[in-house]
Amino acid sequence: MICVIAKAEPAWNIRNIPLERISVVAHRGAGDLAPENTMEALELSWSMGCIPEVDVRTTKDGHLVMFHDKNLARILPDAPEELKQKRIEDLTYDQAKQLDVGAFRGPQYAGQRIVSLAEICAALKKDAKRSVYIDVKNVDFDKMAKETEGLHDQIVLATGSEADCTRWKAVAPRSESFLWIGTWDDTDDTNVQKRFAKLRAMGFANIDRLQIHCHFNATSDTMVPSDDFVRRAGIEIRGRGIEFQTMPCDVPHTEEIYFRLLDLGTEGFGTDRPDVAMSALRAYYKKGAKEWNVRGHIPFDQFTMQAHRGAGDLAPEGSLEAFELGWKLGCIPEADLRETKDGVIVSFHDNNFARILPDAPEELKRKGVIDLTYEEVKKLDVGSFRDKKFAGQRVTSIAEMVDLLRADRNRMLYIDIKKVDFQKLANETVGVHRQLILASTKYEEIQRWKQVAPKSWTLHWMGGPRDWMSGEPDSATSPQAVLAKRLEKLRAVHFAGIDQLQIHVNTSPEGVLYPSESFLRETGNELRTYGILFQTLPWGQKDAQIFHRLMDLGVASFATDSPDSAMEAVRAYYKKK
Repeated sequence: MICVIAKAEPAWNIRNIPLERISVVAHRGAGDLAPENTMEALELSWSMGCIPEVDVRTTKDGHLVMFHDKNLARILPDAPEELKQKRIEDLTYDQAKQLDVGAFRGPQYAGQRIVSLAEICAALKKDAKRSVYIDVKNVDFDKMAKETEGLHDQIVLATGSEADCTRWKAVAPRSESFLWIGTWDDTDDTNVQKRFAKLRAMGFANIDRLQIHCHFNATSDTMVPSDDFVRRAGIEIRGRGIEFQTMPCDVPHTEEIYFRLLDLGTEGFGTDRPDVAMSALRAYYKKGAKEWNVRGHIPFDQFTMQAHRGAGDLAPEGSLEAFELGWKLGCIPEADLRETKDGVIVSFHDNNFARILPDAPEELKRKGVIDLTYEEVKKLDVGSFRDKKFAGQRVTSIAEMVDLLRADRNRMLYIDIKKVDFQKLANETVGVHRQLILASTKYEEIQRWKQVAPKSWTLHWMGGPRDWMSGEPDSATSPQAVLAKRLEKLRAVHFAGIDQLQIHVNTSPEGVLYPSESFLRETGNELRTYGILFQTLPWGQKDAQIFHRLMDLGVASFATDSPDSAMEAVRAYYKKK
């Protein structure tokens, strides 16, 4: 978007990613906490906020089921030798379903049964936010793609073979591929370096997530691969837009081990102890830098600037031209969404046309988007009200917005919901959910959107009266007190589903900020412990010093009606020592 200005880029930090979005992959479905590859293990993983990884094989009669081992010996230690030597592939589905695959872990788990892929799919359908890694052992990809059709967004193929990633993408392009790299017998970096060279030569094609297994020598405190290799691998993999994970193996699961891998740049874990990994992650986020500064943690070219209503006051709001200008300025444009009379989702802010069509007949000015068909709305000139040079600009449909996003996968778009059916919106934006940031002042809307588009991003914005001095500043009904109560409610649910949070900031003629500086600083500190981006909208501001003061207070993003001057202010801030 914008060229890098800082001489030295800040080191990548996982705390810039919302904690809720960090992948903790429960190996074999919380394998050390419940019988592996069982429905109980799946449900336990999801309840912990993790992603279960399951192993899939094919029975003799063609059913896909969860099972890891090549034979039944480990899972059925007391079975006759003949049965212990059999494979799942040697049994029919009915025969496999009769096996007790829980008792080997302990009598309390007796009676657990093998789970089919169909049962996994049924569990995924209960909650769109659920996903699962499927490690293929002996599976026909065409068959698996067909059986999981409609759920590919929730399924990640897990494999140790890069060729499998390519094969899977050919039959399920909307699904993700995950490559794991084992280092079981390695004593140094030689083999993993060769593997990376091979992957590099093929451009890491068709790989969305990559995991390296890390083994530790308890005596020497050394790791294979080495700390240096893991650090460099993380930088390279992230630079390609691939999620980089590590999996600690053959080591006591302690907070220190996970902290070490996080410090080296991992952004996700595979683990047999997802409970310990989740606890370590929460602790790691809370121990972030006390004297946080945006320059030291967010590279300039990754600084988020929301261009309010497209390009703010620089172009007619919500138009294609406004969106293009917003992106050109290095910002993320915002679109306000409504539905026309015939159900077409378009970008339009106001309830009626009075402000945008000041010279229209009174009857039309009183109407809104909902009162006209899309063809009627499309005829309206929504540019002339701003300036004659913008005459002829038209309302933008969601289909046109999606086309703009598909043209450049680096583009993002804020969508502020005015009145739209969420399921309809999710269906019409399939394929670009990762490029959308739903903006809403209603927390229940954020929850609803996450159910239908879990891979999309969210911004919870908190407006207030333009005059923050209204009422007694210290009263329970003051704008700041009301805002504090809203934050308290979100704190009670751990800010679940929120990736970014925005507070509107006003400035008195004397330069006093409302809410107060201490309130803003404390809010930013708290949000960072969840990895939530703290954004403010400084009403009517073009003064660079106001933006600089807010950044000194820990504000890491802005929304603005003046994106040109706001970007200049941020640019100047990054040039400071």
